[in-house]
Amino acid sequence: METSNDDVHELLAALVSSLNNTLYDLSAESERNNSKVTAKRLEYSRQKVMSAWEVYTKKRANK
Repeated sequence: METSNDDVHELLAALVSSLNNTLYDLSAESERNNSKVTAKRLEYSRQKVMSAWEVYTKKRANK
């Protein structure tokens, strides 16, 4: 059962990492294209994803 949980965690880690990188790239590209509102929204979303990931990993570590 623990292996299954580790597999799911690895999948989630890969997804979060990819999403984080994509949101960062899109935010930077929007900033370069003078779309400040879009850039800020993308950065805010990236921060929310990373905040949720941090909470998840802390709860997982405490189990």
